[in-house]
Amino acid sequence: MREVEGLFFRQFSDINIRELPLVFILGSPRTGSTLTYQILINSFGFYYFSNLVNDKFAEFPIVGVALSLHLNRHTTVSYKSEYGKTQGDHGPSEGSFIFRNWFGGEQPSETRSCNVLSSKKNHLILTMKSIHKLTGRAILAKNAWNCFRIGALTESFPNIHFIWIRRDIGESAFSDLKARYVKGGSPTAWNSATTANYEEIQKRPYWEQVVEQQYEYNKSIAHDLNRFCPERYLELWYEDLCQDSEVQLERVMAFFDCRSLPIRRREISMPLLKASRATRTSDSDYRKIVNYIVDKQGRFYPYSRISRVRDENGFLPTN
Repeated sequence: MREVEGLFFRQFSDINIRELPLVFILGSPRTGSTLTYQILINSFGFYYFSNLVNDKFAEFPIVGVALSLHLNRHTTVSYKSEYGKTQGDHGPSEGSFIFRNWFGGEQPSETRSCNVLSSKKNHLILTMKSIHKLTGRAILAKNAWNCFRIGALTESFPNIHFIWIRRDIGESAFSDLKARYVKGGSPTAWNSATTANYEEIQKRPYWEQVVEQQYEYNKSIAHDLNRFCPERYLELWYEDLCQDSEVQLERVMAFFDCRSLPIRRREISMPLLKASRATRTSDSDYRKIVNYIVDKQGRFYPYSRISRVRDENGFLPTN
Protein backbone atom coordinates (compact mmCIF):
# COMPACT_ATOMS: atom_id res chain seq x y z
CA MET A 1 0.00 0.00 0.00
CA ARG A 2 2.82 2.40 0.83
CA GLU A 3 4.39 1.88 -2.60
CA VAL A 4 1.07 2.68 -4.29
CA GLU A 5 0.70 5.77 -2.15
CA GLY A 6 4.19 6.87 -3.19
CA LEU A 7 3.20 6.62 -6.84
CA PHE A 8 0.26 8.95 -6.24
CA PHE A 9 2.42 11.41 -4.31
CA ARG A 10 4.98 11.59 -7.09
CA GLN A 11 2.28 12.04 -9.73
CA PHE A 12 -0.09 14.47 -8.02
CA SER A 13 1.67 16.50 -5.30
CA ASP A 14 3.50 19.00 -7.53
CA ILE A 15 1.34 22.02 -6.70
CA ASN A 16 2.10 25.20 -4.76
CA ILE A 17 0.81 24.77 -1.23
CA ARG A 18 -0.30 28.41 -1.26
CA GLU A 19 -2.75 27.51 -4.01
CA LEU A 20 -4.21 24.51 -2.17
CA PRO A 21 -7.89 25.32 -1.38
CA LEU A 22 -8.91 23.80 1.95
CA VAL A 23 -12.03 24.64 3.95
CA PHE A 24 -12.50 23.20 7.43
CA ILE A 25 -15.78 23.33 9.34
CA LEU A 26 -15.44 24.13 13.03
CA GLY A 27 -18.12 23.76 15.66
CA SER A 28 -18.68 22.41 19.13
CA PRO A 29 -20.68 19.16 19.40
CA ARG A 30 -24.35 19.28 18.40
CA THR A 31 -24.23 22.64 16.65
CA GLY A 32 -25.26 21.43 13.20
CA SER A 33 -21.78 20.82 11.82
CA THR A 34 -22.80 17.62 10.03
CA LEU A 35 -25.74 19.32 8.33
CA THR A 36 -23.46 22.20 7.35
CA TYR A 37 -20.97 19.67 5.97
CA GLN A 38 -23.66 18.03 3.83
CA ILE A 39 -25.06 21.33 2.59
CA LEU A 40 -21.65 22.69 1.57
CA ILE A 41 -20.70 19.45 -0.21
CA ASN A 42 -23.87 19.56 -2.28
CA SER A 43 -23.89 23.31 -2.85
CA PHE A 44 -20.25 23.73 -3.86
CA GLY A 45 -19.05 20.31 -5.05
CA PHE A 46 -16.25 19.92 -2.52
CA TYR A 47 -14.18 16.79 -2.20
CA TYR A 48 -14.82 15.21 1.21
CA PHE A 49 -13.48 12.21 3.11
CA SER A 50 -15.96 9.37 2.72
CA ASN A 51 -16.72 6.60 5.18
CA LEU A 52 -14.88 4.22 2.87
CA VAL A 53 -11.68 6.26 2.94
CA ASN A 54 -11.84 6.81 6.69
CA ASP A 55 -12.70 3.23 7.65
CA LYS A 56 -10.47 1.33 5.22
CA PHE A 57 -7.67 3.70 4.17
CA ALA A 58 -6.98 5.90 7.20
CA GLU A 59 -3.19 5.46 6.91
CA PHE A 60 -3.16 5.87 3.10
CA PRO A 61 -6.07 8.24 2.29
CA ILE A 62 -4.97 9.05 -1.26
CA VAL A 63 -5.29 5.38 -2.22
CA GLY A 64 -8.81 5.32 -0.86
CA VAL A 65 -9.62 8.56 -2.65
CA ALA A 66 -8.53 7.11 -5.99
CA LEU A 67 -10.66 4.01 -5.39
CA SER A 68 -13.69 5.99 -4.26
CA LEU A 69 -13.49 8.19 -7.36
CA HIS A 70 -13.67 5.07 -9.50
CA LEU A 71 -16.59 3.62 -7.52
CA ASN A 72 -18.61 6.80 -7.04
CA ARG A 73 -18.29 10.00 -9.04
CA HIS A 74 -21.46 11.59 -7.68
CA THR A 75 -20.86 14.70 -5.60
CA THR A 76 -24.25 14.96 -3.90
CA VAL A 77 -24.90 13.38 -0.53
CA SER A 78 -27.91 12.60 1.63
CA TYR A 79 -28.92 14.96 4.43
CA LYS A 80 -29.46 12.07 6.81
CA SER A 81 -27.17 11.52 9.78
CA GLU A 82 -27.24 10.28 13.35
CA TYR A 83 -25.04 12.00 15.91
CA GLY A 84 -22.55 13.05 13.27
CA LYS A 85 -22.45 9.68 11.50
CA THR A 86 -23.70 9.04 7.98
CA GLN A 87 -24.57 5.79 6.26
CA GLY A 88 -22.92 4.03 3.32
CA ASP A 89 -19.40 3.81 1.97
CA HIS A 90 -19.71 7.13 0.17
CA GLY A 91 -21.37 9.11 2.93
CA PRO A 92 -19.34 12.06 4.29
CA SER A 93 -17.15 11.10 7.23
CA GLU A 94 -15.67 13.12 10.06
CA GLY A 95 -12.38 11.45 9.14
CA SER A 96 -11.73 10.46 12.76
CA PHE A 97 -9.26 7.68 11.94
CA ILE A 98 -7.55 9.78 9.27
CA PHE A 99 -6.96 12.77 11.53
CA ARG A 100 -5.96 10.54 14.44
CA ASN A 101 -3.21 9.14 12.21
CA TRP A 102 -1.89 12.66 11.66
CA PHE A 103 -2.53 14.28 15.06
CA GLY A 104 -2.79 11.40 17.52
CA GLY A 105 -5.62 10.87 19.96
CA GLU A 106 -4.32 11.66 23.42
CA GLN A 107 -6.42 13.34 26.10
CA PRO A 108 -7.05 16.18 26.71
CA SER A 109 -7.56 16.71 23.00
CA GLU A 110 -7.12 20.47 23.30
CA THR A 111 -3.56 20.23 24.58
CA ARG A 112 -2.26 16.77 23.63
CA SER A 113 -3.76 16.18 20.17
CA CYS A 114 -3.63 19.72 18.83
CA ASN A 115 -0.42 19.51 16.80
CA VAL A 116 0.59 17.43 13.81
CA LEU A 117 2.79 14.52 14.82
CA SER A 118 6.31 15.41 13.70
CA SER A 119 6.63 12.19 11.72
CA LYS A 120 3.32 12.81 9.93
CA LYS A 121 3.44 16.44 8.84
CA ASN A 122 4.90 15.75 5.42
CA HIS A 123 2.39 12.95 4.89
CA LEU A 124 -0.50 15.28 5.78
CA ILE A 125 0.65 17.92 3.31
CA LEU A 126 1.40 15.48 0.48
CA THR A 127 -1.97 13.80 0.98
CA MET A 128 -3.96 17.04 0.79
CA LYS A 129 -2.00 18.30 -2.22
CA SER A 130 -2.46 15.00 -4.04
CA ILE A 131 -6.19 14.84 -3.30
CA HIS A 132 -6.71 18.30 -4.77
CA LYS A 133 -4.65 17.54 -7.87
CA LEU A 134 -6.29 14.14 -8.40
CA THR A 135 -9.89 15.28 -7.88
CA GLY A 136 -9.63 18.82 -9.23
CA ARG A 137 -11.78 19.99 -6.33
CA ALA A 138 -11.37 22.07 -3.19
CA ILE A 139 -11.30 19.94 -0.05
CA LEU A 140 -13.84 20.21 2.77
CA ALA A 141 -13.33 18.57 6.17
CA LYS A 142 -15.31 18.40 9.40
CA ASN A 143 -14.09 16.97 12.70
CA ALA A 144 -14.73 18.37 16.20
CA TRP A 145 -11.14 17.63 17.27
CA ASN A 146 -9.98 20.12 14.63
CA CYS A 147 -11.52 22.91 16.71
CA PHE A 148 -8.34 22.70 18.79
CA ARG A 149 -5.97 22.45 15.81
CA ILE A 150 -6.46 25.84 14.18
CA GLY A 151 -2.90 26.96 14.85
CA ALA A 152 -1.34 23.78 13.50
CA LEU A 153 -3.60 23.77 10.44
CA THR A 154 -2.93 27.39 9.51
CA GLU A 155 0.80 26.84 9.94
CA SER A 156 0.69 23.81 7.64
CA PHE A 157 -1.70 25.26 5.03
CA PRO A 158 -1.35 28.99 4.29
CA ASN A 159 -4.51 28.99 2.15
CA ILE A 160 -6.81 27.20 4.59
CA HIS A 161 -10.16 28.82 5.45
CA PHE A 162 -12.71 28.03 8.13
CA ILE A 163 -16.49 27.99 8.45
CA TRP A 164 -17.49 28.29 12.11
CA ILE A 165 -20.98 26.90 12.65
CA ARG A 166 -22.54 28.24 15.84
CA ARG A 167 -25.72 27.51 17.76
CA ASP A 168 -27.38 28.93 20.83
CA ILE A 169 -25.42 27.55 23.78
CA GLY A 170 -28.54 26.34 25.58
CA GLU A 171 -29.82 24.44 22.56
CA SER A 172 -26.45 22.87 21.78
CA ALA A 173 -25.83 21.97 25.44
CA PHE A 174 -29.22 20.29 25.70
CA SER A 175 -28.65 18.40 22.45
CA ASP A 176 -25.23 17.34 23.68
CA LEU A 177 -26.79 16.04 26.90
CA LYS A 178 -29.20 13.92 24.88
CA ALA A 179 -26.22 12.56 22.95
CA ARG A 180 -24.61 11.61 26.25
CA TYR A 181 -27.67 9.62 27.22
CA VAL A 182 -27.88 7.87 23.84
CA LYS A 183 -24.21 7.29 23.02
CA GLY A 184 -22.72 6.98 26.48
CA GLY A 185 -25.68 5.74 28.48
CA SER A 186 -25.15 8.42 31.13
CA PRO A 187 -25.54 12.21 31.48
CA THR A 188 -21.94 12.37 32.71
CA ALA A 189 -20.42 10.51 29.71
CA TRP A 190 -18.24 13.04 27.87
CA ASN A 191 -19.11 13.40 24.20
CA SER A 192 -16.46 14.25 21.58
CA ALA A 193 -13.02 15.84 21.97
CA THR A 194 -11.92 16.85 25.45
CA THR A 195 -11.14 20.40 26.51
CA ALA A 196 -8.00 21.23 28.46
CA ASN A 197 -9.99 21.44 31.69
CA TYR A 198 -12.38 18.54 31.07
CA GLU A 199 -11.49 16.78 34.32
CA GLU A 200 -12.50 19.88 36.28
CA ILE A 201 -15.70 20.21 34.26
CA GLN A 202 -16.59 16.59 35.05
CA LYS A 203 -16.71 17.45 38.77
CA ARG A 204 -19.73 19.71 38.15
CA PRO A 205 -23.41 18.65 37.96
CA TYR A 206 -24.12 17.12 34.57
CA TRP A 207 -26.27 20.02 33.35
CA GLU A 208 -23.44 22.42 34.05
CA GLN A 209 -20.95 20.08 32.37
CA VAL A 210 -22.59 20.32 28.95
CA VAL A 211 -22.83 24.11 29.12
CA GLU A 212 -19.22 24.45 30.22
CA GLN A 213 -18.08 22.08 27.47
CA GLN A 214 -19.84 24.22 24.86
CA TYR A 215 -18.38 27.37 26.40
CA GLU A 216 -14.79 26.04 26.36
CA TYR A 217 -15.08 24.93 22.72
CA ASN A 218 -16.45 28.27 21.60
CA LYS A 219 -13.97 30.29 23.62
CA SER A 220 -11.06 28.29 22.17
CA ILE A 221 -12.34 28.55 18.59
CA ALA A 222 -12.88 32.30 18.86
CA HIS A 223 -9.46 32.89 20.39
CA ASP A 224 -7.53 30.81 17.87
CA LEU A 225 -9.35 32.06 14.79
CA ASN A 226 -8.64 35.65 15.74
CA ARG A 227 -5.05 34.83 16.66
CA PHE A 228 -4.03 32.74 13.66
CA CYS A 229 -6.33 33.66 10.75
CA PRO A 230 -8.62 36.61 11.51
CA GLU A 231 -9.34 37.24 7.83
CA ARG A 232 -9.94 33.64 6.85
CA TYR A 233 -13.08 32.52 8.62
CA LEU A 234 -16.83 32.97 8.36
CA GLU A 235 -19.37 32.52 11.13
CA LEU A 236 -22.70 30.84 10.42
CA TRP A 237 -25.50 30.25 12.91
CA TYR A 238 -27.36 26.95 12.72
CA GLU A 239 -30.66 28.70 13.38
CA ASP A 240 -30.10 31.08 10.44
CA LEU A 241 -28.98 28.28 8.15
CA CYS A 242 -32.21 26.40 8.80
CA GLN A 243 -34.43 29.47 8.62
CA ASP A 244 -33.03 30.87 5.38
CA SER A 245 -30.42 28.61 3.83
CA GLU A 246 -30.32 30.56 0.57
CA VAL A 247 -29.22 33.79 2.26
CA GLN A 248 -26.57 31.95 4.25
CA LEU A 249 -25.23 30.16 1.17
CA GLU A 250 -24.95 33.52 -0.59
CA ARG A 251 -22.85 34.71 2.35
CA VAL A 252 -20.63 31.63 2.00
CA MET A 253 -20.21 32.22 -1.73
CA ALA A 254 -19.33 35.87 -1.14
CA PHE A 255 -16.75 34.77 1.44
CA PHE A 256 -15.13 32.41 -1.10
CA ASP A 257 -15.21 35.05 -3.85
CA CYS A 258 -13.59 37.72 -1.69
CA ARG A 259 -10.71 35.37 -1.02
CA SER A 260 -10.38 34.23 -4.63
CA LEU A 261 -10.97 30.59 -3.76
CA PRO A 262 -11.64 28.40 -6.82
CA ILE A 263 -15.08 27.33 -5.55
CA ARG A 264 -18.32 27.83 -7.43
CA ARG A 265 -21.96 27.48 -6.47
CA ARG A 266 -23.87 24.55 -7.94
CA GLU A 267 -27.51 24.65 -8.90
CA ILE A 268 -29.25 22.21 -6.56
CA SER A 269 -32.61 22.04 -4.84
CA MET A 270 -32.36 22.56 -1.11
CA PRO A 271 -34.52 20.56 1.29
CA LEU A 272 -36.84 22.33 3.69
CA LEU A 273 -34.82 22.67 6.87
CA LYS A 274 -36.18 22.96 10.38
CA ALA A 275 -33.96 23.63 13.36
CA SER A 276 -34.31 20.98 16.05
CA ARG A 277 -35.48 22.45 19.34
CA ALA A 278 -35.59 21.28 22.93
CA THR A 279 -38.82 20.15 24.57
CA ARG A 280 -38.63 22.93 27.08
CA THR A 281 -41.81 22.92 29.11
CA SER A 282 -41.65 19.25 30.05
CA ASP A 283 -37.96 18.52 30.41
CA SER A 284 -36.32 19.21 33.75
CA ASP A 285 -32.83 18.86 32.22
CA TYR A 286 -33.54 21.72 29.87
CA ARG A 287 -34.76 23.89 32.75
CA LYS A 288 -31.57 23.20 34.68
CA ILE A 289 -29.43 24.13 31.67
CA VAL A 290 -31.29 27.36 30.95
CA ASN A 291 -31.33 28.40 34.61
CA TYR A 292 -27.57 27.91 34.78
CA ILE A 293 -27.03 29.96 31.61
CA VAL A 294 -29.32 32.77 32.79
CA ASP A 295 -27.65 32.83 36.20
CA LYS A 296 -24.27 33.30 34.47
CA GLN A 297 -25.58 35.42 31.62
CA GLY A 298 -22.67 37.82 31.42
CA ARG A 299 -20.25 34.93 30.96
CA PHE A 300 -22.23 33.10 28.32
CA TYR A 301 -23.59 36.15 26.50
CA PRO A 302 -21.31 35.89 23.40
CA TYR A 303 -22.48 32.31 22.81
CA SER A 304 -26.22 32.77 23.34
CA ARG A 305 -29.03 33.90 21.13
CA ILE A 306 -30.83 35.94 23.76
CA SER A 307 -34.17 35.75 21.95
CA ARG A 308 -33.93 31.97 22.15
CA VAL A 309 -33.04 31.65 25.84
CA ARG A 310 -36.65 32.21 26.79
CA ASP A 311 -39.10 29.54 25.82
CA GLU A 312 -41.29 30.50 22.91
CA ASN A 313 -44.17 28.55 24.48
CA GLY A 314 -44.15 30.72 27.57
CA PHE A 315 -41.56 29.09 29.82
CA LEU A 316 -39.44 31.64 31.66
CA PRO A 317 -36.57 30.16 33.65
CA THR A 318 -36.54 30.82 37.35
CA ASN A 319 -33.66 30.51 39.80
